[in-house]
Amino acid sequence: MPKLFEEFRAPSVDEWKKLTEKELKGKDIDNLSLWLESDGFEARPAYFREETEKLPMYGQTIRPLRFDQQNNDWLICTDIRVEDVEEANAELLHKLSLGAQAVTIDLNGHDFARDEFDALFDGVVVDAIAVSFTNAYNALRFQSDYFAWTEKNGYTAENLMGGFWFEQMNADLAAALINDNTRHAFGAVGLNCQQFYMKGANIPQQLGASLAWGNEILNGLRAQGNSFEQVSDNLGFSLAIGSSFLPEVAKFRLMRFLWARVLQQHGASSKRWKTWVHAQTGERHLSSLDTPVNLLRENAQAMSAVFGGVDALTINPFRQDERELADRMAINTQHLMKEEARLDRVIDPAAGSYYLEHLTDILGKKAWGFFLEIEERGGYSICASDGFLEDAFAKTDEAYYAEVEKLERVLIGTNKYPSPFENSNDKVNED
Repeated sequence: MPKLFEEFRAPSVDEWKKLTEKELKGKDIDNLSLWLESDGFEARPAYFREETEKLPMYGQTIRPLRFDQQNNDWLICTDIRVEDVEEANAELLHKLSLGAQAVTIDLNGHDFARDEFDALFDGVVVDAIAVSFTNAYNALRFQSDYFAWTEKNGYTAENLMGGFWFEQMNADLAAALINDNTRHAFGAVGLNCQQFYMKGANIPQQLGASLAWGNEILNGLRAQGNSFEQVSDNLGFSLAIGSSFLPEVAKFRLMRFLWARVLQQHGASSKRWKTWVHAQTGERHLSSLDTPVNLLRENAQAMSAVFGGVDALTINPFRQDERELADRMAINTQHLMKEEARLDRVIDPAAGSYYLEHLTDILGKKAWGFFLEIEERGGYSICASDGFLEDAFAKTDEAYYAEVEKLERVLIGTNKYPSPFENSNDKVNED
């Protein structure tokens, strides 16, 4: 059978570049960049097979870095904040009826009593979903009480899924939680790295700071005798999703690749280079005046995280004044991505893309460099307390908002194409 178009000769890279330069009226494509100062990196508009195949990570996929994953499936996650236990239970049951598969419960600093578990989980089969917690009054005691409650109610320990997410965490608490935890599917320690995004960090800074925090916890756990198996089974990362689609895909792929490199540097075997990655749509890019556009923006954000291979995904409500609609749309968006778009079928679909492979390489080098800088300055805790991280994030944040004000960076519904029909009563994310 004859090959299609075999009579056409494929142009060389140099020939393609010369033609492109002619179309661009003399501009050199190698000197063009789609990205701005606050992005923290530079990349050309196009890359080619010849140069992509020379990349050190070309051909590698994230599949070996995921837990026994045979597809690209993820958990559909939702958030619940406990103000009143019975109201939280009603909200939990409602969101489960919409198809949520995992829930993160914000305990709101509440000093939870043992008898309140019955009210919170009334009608809920807790080993059928992943249940995670944040902002516990006393995480170690809460975990012990939660395990006692599940055992009392006949749940098999090995079937419990979930864990704890922390915005502040040290190795002593991490070790205590892990050593108290014999539930393989219940990962005890999750590092909530969304805070870096909220403080203005760009992608290399988010990844570098996350690695440094994780490395500090890892050092402490190893010093206290915890194995690499315990680290892999119990340490995870939660990252916010920004609005730059392709770099965000690379970011989530890199979280696994770079953490595997950290573990490799510590001497862990390749079967322990795994971690749990949760993603949540970022709120810094939400429009406060044109809220319907947030629904579109979060759809793109969610797709970038899915292409990057996350284990769980939370889509925030696109507006606060219609929570029933917003919550339903947030969960149904993920159902559509699975049931209709079939995005849960193929692991690491971005692997092999010339542009994504180069973004992975470029952002990986930048992130690793920022991580090394933090380590050279004494580590995560020192850099967090002496203002180094805060200053670095603030500088990026200032550059970002300057780009928005100058219309160099477009935010639909905010600085370009805002809706004239929205009023002040519809504003969200005002702060």
